[in-house]
Formats: sequence, C-alpha cells, structure tokens
Amino acid sequence: PLKRALRLAGLAAAAGAACSATWGRGTASTAAASAAGTAFVSGEGGAVVSDYGTAALAVGLSVFYALSWQRSKALGETEATTAEAAVTEGAKKPRIDSFDSLRFFLIFYIASGHFIATATSNAVLLRAASQINVVVGAFFVLSGYVAAYTTTELGQRMGSKRLDNSVEFAVTRIMGFWPLHLFVLVCFLPMFFWVDMSFNGAPVALWNGFLSVFLLQSWFPLSAEVWNAPTWFLSAFAFALFGLCYALRVLATLKKAELRKAMVFLTLVALVPRLSYSYDLKAWEIFEGTLSARTHPNYALFNALRFSPFAALLEVVMGAVACRLVMLDSGKPGENTGSSFPILLTLLSIIGLRAVGIIELNDMLVRSLAFIPLWCVFLMRIHRETVAKSAMLPRLLCSPRLLYMGGISFPIFIVHGPIGQLMYKKAVAMKVWGKVLANPQPYGVDWFFGVYWLAVILAAACLDKFFLQSKQVKEFSKNTGTAICKAIG
Repeated sequence: PLKRALRLAGLAAAAGAACSATWGRGTASTAAASAAGTAFVSGEGGAVVSDYGTAALAVGLSVFYALSWQRSKALGETEATTAEAAVTEGAKKPRIDSFDSLRFFLIFYIASGHFIATATSNAVLLRAASQINVVVGAFFVLSGYVAAYTTTELGQRMGSKRLDNSVEFAVTRIMGFWPLHLFVLVCFLPMFFWVDMSFNGAPVALWNGFLSVFLLQSWFPLSAEVWNAPTWFLSAFAFALFGLCYALRVLATLKKAELRKAMVFLTLVALVPRLSYSYDLKAWEIFEGTLSARTHPNYALFNALRFSPFAALLEVVMGAVACRLVMLDSGKPGENTGSSFPILLTLLSIIGLRAVGIIELNDMLVRSLAFIPLWCVFLMRIHRETVAKSAMLPRLLCSPRLLYMGGISFPIFIVHGPIGQLMYKKAVAMKVWGKVLANPQPYGVDWFFGVYWLAVILAAACLDKFFLQSKQVKEFSKNTGTAICKAIG
C-alpha cells in the first residue's frame, strides 16, 4: 500500500508539473530541483530505487510545479492588465524547420520499436524501444501544432481563409497522404492478402483490405493493425482532421488565459478513459509495449484506447492550443519560457527510467500525465527559440542531413511496416527467404537490423523522389480531392 501510495503521489505531482509547464516558465532552480530528484532516484540500493523511485522523482517535479504555477499566475495578471500588442498586417511566419527533424526522430523511434524484438532480447533495450504507445501521441500533437501554425494568423485572434471550408480543409490534407498509402498497399498486396487469407479466410481478408484502403481500421480495435499495421495512425488522424477545422475556428479567437484553460480541459478529458482502464484492469504498473494479446489483461480494451480516433482528436487539438499560445506572444519578458533542452532531457529520462524499472506506470497514464504535456512545452520552446534564433538545439535540428531525413519521414513511416513483414514475419519470410531473418542478441542489437533500416531508407527515398514528387501524383491528389469536395458539398 505504501509503495502504491507513493507512486500515485508521484503521478499527481507529475501531472501538475507537466500541465503547469504549458502556462508558466521553468527556471534554473526548478531544473536543478528536478535533476536532484532524478539523482536521488538513481541512488544505491535496489529496493530503495524500486520502491521510492517515482516518489523521489515527484519531489523535483513538485517543486517545478509550484514555481511554474506562481509564474503562470503572474503572467496571467500581466496579460489581464496589458493591451494586446498591435501586429502588422500580413506579418510573415518564420518556417520552423526543426519540426521536420523532430518528425524523423519520432518515426525512427516508432519504426524501430515495431521490430526491435527481432534484433535484441535484452530486457532493458526492449523496454527502452517499446514505448511506442507513449511516443505516438507526440505525432498527433505535432500534427495539430503545424496545422494551427499554417491556418491561423500570427499575433491576431483570428483564423485564415483556409478554415472557411471544413470539408476542403480535411480532404485536401487526407489526399496529401492517401495516394502513397494506397500505392504501398498495391505494391505489397500479394503479401498482405495471402497472409490474411491463409489465417482468416478470403472474406475476412477482403474486409480487412477494405478497411485499410479507406482508412477505417482505427474504428475496429481488434482489426486496427491489419495489413500495413502502422497506418492505423492515418485512419485516426483522418477523422481528427474533420474535427480540427471546427476547433481551430474557435481556438483562433481565444486569449492566452482561455487557451491555458482549454489545455487543462483537454488533458483531463484524455486522461479519464485511460484512468478508468488502469483502475478497472488493476493495470497501473503494466508495461504494454512488451505484452501481447495473450499476456495483456484485456487487449480489446487496450486497443480501443490506443487506436481511438476521439483520443487522437484530443491530442491533435492540444497541439493546436500549444501553437496558439506561442503565436499570440507579444514580446513580453515573461513569455521567455526557458530552454527546450531540459524538457527534451526530461522526456528522454522518462523513457529511460521506465526502461530500467525505476518508474513503473503503464503506457496510457505516462502518455497522458507526463509525456504529452511535456511534449507540448517542448514544441513551444523550440518554436520560440527558432523565432528568436537564440539557442543551439534548433540549429542542430536544422542540419541539412536531418532536414532531408525529415523530408522523407512520411515514406519511411508508410513503408517500414511492409518491409519489416517481408524480412521478419514468419509466414512471409519462410516463403521468401527460407528462414526468418530475426536474430535477437542478448547484449546488443543484431547487425542485420541495420540492413533492415538501410532498405527502409532507400525505399523511402525512392518513393519520395519518384512518387511523391511526381507531377502526375500531385495532379491526381488535387483532382481527386476537388471531386470529393464537390461530391460532399
């Protein structure tokens, strides 16, 4: 009971710190307090680390929360008594190139996590790379952030003309990724259909193909990962796009104080079903990334949560809220929220501490209580640092090679699953290669995993150059999108 109470206390502190960080400012003293808490967690004595690691971390986060809350109140009072700054008409938005590099790193982590078990059997490495259900939420947030940045006005509480037609808003964006999704499905159709038919029969295989082609799979929790499994994300995101336009119309008119309240509300709404999942299954401390359908206490409920299009919508809107908070900056000193590097270090530490068992909390709660709020803070700080041209991290993220990898990150996302199946899925690999190419190593990562990644990157580069950049594909996307918009009205 004491152990659980301490962990729950840590959760409360982490939630408060993460949410308040979106309002206020992290100072050097709060960063030091958090570092001190982390140092205590990693102290000697296995039992102490296991039993009190989360509580020790909570001490640092609680200090961060308290100081951030005070700073937030002061900033809110200043905003209430100060007139909004005048903005020049047509003010140009600087491009945030570092977001492209961040997109690549997210995809690299997720794509590696999908097949890491084929390359290592080391428990720590598996846990470090298997927190996909935590990290994938950052994708939704980043997508909402970028959408808000490109469709609302800088320094003004209004949206752009791109928000006038909600159908066009969603359809044009869906047609930006659907053609490549369809092309890869067609290229790997023999593999997808043969495997599905062998295990489930032709009628089920045809149904699963229908779900995959028309991006409906996320609505069917036990079928969300059929055929090209990672593309459930596109299914959920496609739905979120239809709701995002309406949300942006409202968010664009809100003041900063109202946006902060919206962020808290969205965070709580996203948390409630994940909290009930943990409570009903008594699954507070499980590590879903290493569990299968047979070992998870209720895989159907878990799938309903992690693939939920409604949960995706909430996280996409969170990203939009975070973006609007930065876009309404007026140059006040209090808006300088500090460096993005400590937040990045905190995000990486959460993954690392979970990997070694110091933080024992399920994926869904870590995602809602800590990772997503902190990721919002991280994006806001990167945004401000890019505009101010004052920090090293954005410059590092804008290196030409990273930007290129960011440019082909979407093809990487689409093609990594089929290539992984071709190499590692037993039914397929035995037919093609005569053996499964997996060779898990007990103390490291098998060299062939690098070959897998080389194949993925080369395929993605080709798809980007010869498909996505093709004039015919662009015309097809544009014409099809226009036809759909006319048909819907």
